Amino acid sequence: MRIAVASTPEGQVYDGHFAHAPIFKIYEYTPGGGLRPVEERKNPLGDVPDLDAQPHHHAHHHHHHGVSKYAWLREKVLPDVDAVIAAGACQTSHNYFTSQGVRMLYTDPVPIDLLEQYIRENPEEFERALGDAAEG
Repeated sequence: MRIAVASTPEGQVYDGHFAHAPIFKIYEYTPGGGLRPVEERKNPLGDVPDLDAQPHHHAHHHHHHGVSKYAWLREKVLPDVDAVIAAGACQTSHNYFTSQGVRMLYTDPVPIDLLEQYIRENPEEFERALGDAAEG
């Protein structure tokens, strides 16, 4: 299972909407607590203002927003992930990603090394959370 963690360059879970995290740390997870870092992916949307959080202005149609933004993120940045761990998301992004079969898990904006340690030391609890996320 491939997992993306919405991250800051300083190694924290990004404290905001996951679609605007500057980096996604990608991991391979195997049942029983196997968590292997695979790569870091820069998120081009991390440098773009969150137009969905602003009042809608017609001058901004050249930027992605709404479902098209999340479809672009899924296709271009996260095409191979089975789960996303983040501190936040809007209902539209949550619904879009889960409709694509991606499990969405939420956490506080903690240091990622603590999140990694927690997953490795508590695989049953993590796998239960993954199962709950799959059920919606």
